[in-house]
Amino acid sequence: MSISQFDPVVLVVEDQGLLRMTAVSIMEDSGFEAVEAKNADEALTMLRHYPDILVVFTDIDLNAEKDGFWLAEQIKIGWPKIDVIVTSAYPRPKNYNLDNVIAYYEKPYSEKDLINQIQKAVFGSRRGRAIAEFVSY
Repeated sequence: MSISQFDPVVLVVEDQGLLRMTAVSIMEDSGFEAVEAKNADEALTMLRHYPDILVVFTDIDLNAEKDGFWLAEQIKIGWPKIDVIVTSAYPRPKNYNLDNVIAYYEKPYSEKDLINQIQKAVFGSRRGRAIAEFVSY
């Protein structure tokens, strides 16, 4: 498999259907494979069933008891190599910082900035060796 055949998978977690579909379209138009979930529980199920997910893009407010920060904490515990990008209509809380949350974008976010951040997460130094090993088979 060559690097050109490698389609990184991004999990989009958003409770609002139109915003979720828009984010999935952005990912797919940028060459990523996208899977989606409407809440944190669905996201955890997707993570269990799609081992190729490299990045999770999640909203904070998922209109449920379990928000995007809760999801990021669960990902840090269960899938420590997966990076999380968070979005919200509100500024980032100053007292909240997980090392697997690599970026925080206020809505409306720049598509270009988001895709650049995902590319850094997927192809950056943290994953460079693992991806090189994966695509060399």
